[in-house]
Parts: sequence; C-alpha cells; structure tokens
Amino acid sequence: MIDPWGSNQYFDYEKLMKEFGINAPDNFFDHYLFRRHLIFGQRSIEYIEYAIKNNIKFNAVTGLMPSGAMHLGNKITIDQIIFFQGLGANVFISVADLESYATRNISFERAREIAINNYIVNYISLGLKPCNIYFQSDDKDTQRLAFILSNETNMTELKAIYGLTDSSSMLHVNSPLIQASDVLHSQLKKFGGPRPTVVPVGVDQDPHIRLMRDLASRLRIYNVSLKDGHILISIKGTMDSKKFIDEAVSLLNNYELSYNYDYRTIELKNAGEDNKTEIDIKLSFLESKFNDLDFIAPSATFQKLETGLKGGKMSSHVPDSLISLNDTEEDAKRKIKASLTGGRKTIEDQKIYGGDPERCPVYELYMYHDKDDANVQRVYEECRGGVRMCGACKSEAAEMISSLLKDLNEKRDESMSKVHEYLSHE
Repeated sequence: MIDPWGSNQYFDYEKLMKEFGINAPDNFFDHYLFRRHLIFGQRSIEYIEYAIKNNIKFNAVTGLMPSGAMHLGNKITIDQIIFFQGLGANVFISVADLESYATRNISFERAREIAINNYIVNYISLGLKPCNIYFQSDDKDTQRLAFILSNETNMTELKAIYGLTDSSSMLHVNSPLIQASDVLHSQLKKFGGPRPTVVPVGVDQDPHIRLMRDLASRLRIYNVSLKDGHILISIKGTMDSKKFIDEAVSLLNNYELSYNYDYRTIELKNAGEDNKTEIDIKLSFLESKFNDLDFIAPSATFQKLETGLKGGKMSSHVPDSLISLNDTEEDAKRKIKASLTGGRKTIEDQKIYGGDPERCPVYELYMYHDKDDANVQRVYEECRGGVRMCGACKSEAAEMISSLLKDLNEKRDESMSKVHEYLSHE
C-alpha cells in the first residue's frame, strides 16, 4: 500500500507502475524533468496534450502542506507548475491548512505564516506568475464541494485506499476529500467550467489521484468507455436519457453511430481509443449545460522523490537531510559536504572502479536542479569513469545550490511585496 502520509522512500518505480496502472509519459513535453525521466509516470496526460494542441484552456493544480520548510525535494513540483503555466495553464495552488491541522496539529495562524514565508515567496522568486493561491480554511467552494464529494464514497473504500482504521479521526478521514475538492473545484463554472487538469505529484500521492479521478467520474452523466475496440457512451443517472442522447448525437454527427434510448447508450463504430480523449472532452463541455458538477477526471504526472542528503526521503523531520530554500548559503554548503555519496571507500577504488551516481544524493542535486543536460551528463560520466572524486563533486554541487539560494534571497523582498497579487481572498 502507498501511504501518502508516510515517510518511506520508493525506489522500484517499475513495480509501482505495473501494480497501480501508471503509464510512462511520451516525448510531448520538452522539459529536463521529462527528458531525464525524473517524471517517470502519468495518468491521462493525453488530455493535457490534446488541450495544448487544440488551444483549449487547461488547469495545473498543486497544493502545499504548511508544516515545515520548503526544500529542494518540494521544488520539482513547483518547477512543473511554472512550466505548465508557461504553456498556458491556469494555475491553482491550495494551502492545505485544514490537512496540516488534522494530521500535524498546526494552527491556522502558524500554517499561514509558514505558507507565505517558506513557500509562496519562494514560488514567486522561482518565476511563478500571478495565479489563484488560497487557504483551504478560507475557501467556501472547496469546503462545499468536499461535503458533496463525501456522499460519493464510504469508509470501506477509504479504508481500502488509505489503510484507515476505526480509530482514525474524522479530520483524517476528511483530508482526502478536501484534496479531491482542491483539484476538482478548479473546474467549477465560476472558473470557466470543466477543463483538462494536470496535478504534478510524487508517487506517494497516487492514492489521492485515484480517489479524485473516481469521484469525478461518478458525478458525470456521460460515461465514455471502450467496447470491442470502439467507443461506447453510457448515460448515467435516472433522468430521461432522450435529451442527453439527442444532444450527444447532434454533437458527434461526424461519426458512424447508433443509439438506444432504453439501454441509454450510444455506440460509435468508427471511433476507438485514439478518439476517446477528444470525445470525452467534447461531451464534458456539452454536459456542463446540464450538470453543475461536471468534472473532467484530472490527469497526473508522477515524479521520483529526491533522496535526502542522509539517505531516505528528503524530509523536514531530518533537517540535515534536506536543503531548505530559506537556508543560508553556508548551511547549504555544510549539509552538502557532509552528505552521503555513491563513491567508493577509498580514492584508489574510486579511480579503478568508478562511483555509483545512481545511488548518490549529491549526483541527484545535479539531476534535479541543474538545467544544463550536457553538464549533468559530464558529471555522470566523470563519476562512472573514476575521474571525479566525491570531495570535489560535493564542492561543485555546493556552489551550484548556494548560487540558487543566493538568487532566491536577493529576490525575497520584492517577492514578498507581490504576495497579495497571488492570494485569492486578499
């Protein structure tokens, strides 16, 4: 079971993909995180690709847990959000203060302070443009939708997904519904209605993704599936199917189709898997005329979790395992120079056998945070070839990261003055 609240580090990504039905991304997105396979998996990313190709508006959604410092392990998510924003995405960022209260016992006042000073200011300094950032505890749309979503699931399902028990607090039980609401509420009519929506996450968050996709599908009237290689559209609910079938038939009249009012179905004989995304999006836009809770099931990208400098998951619970974006340059250098490596026990062995960059937290600093592909390849080859020694590699990495922190610190005051442009209710 994947635990979104746990502290495990996951290494067997291929096994996770096979067991949980996560697909590999294609080569559509030209970004170093995709090129280096640090984004290793996806769910329904073809919806985002279709939106970009056809100039359809789409959303990019993420959240932040205001429970500690923003660190380099968190940065990969906002790097993706900034990338998608540059491709035209409408960005929504939830400050999960309800969840931090439920699972970490952090007050709303403290959560606000952490969110602004440790996260939002750094987001702006990294290049995020004005967008919709809100606090869960302030947002009535999120709370109202979470209440509605709670009617679409039950404790048996939540126990199966999250391993909850009878002793789990109701706040803990409610957290996944709030997260689902955070993502789906970006498709409410006040924000433009249903849109393809991408959520960049670590694989530890996949239980949330699976739940919110299921909840979105349960609220739809039109259900698009494959039957014997062609498209089958089913009309869900108890309403008279004729109106919905007639509207869909009129919309899809360029296909060879047949329909049955009694069975509440439409079959498209000359449409298959390649047409499924387009048909589902078009039907969702049509359905929004009848259904205020019409959501396109969100897409997701799955990123590999950056290893902590002391091994394991990069976590604020182990301060020397991470580099906070609010760390001083001196602290960052100290932590990197004390980091574990993938090097050999002696310099002689390193020269003979080479290092193991795949198991090296220092090499990951280059992989995740150096945008120069040629330089990252150079570091890899020098390590493998026994040319690069760990001490010199740490020093070089320390300079790279301290330069990043220096740049963020220099922008901090200006970014702080812009925070109000990002907060929804300010």
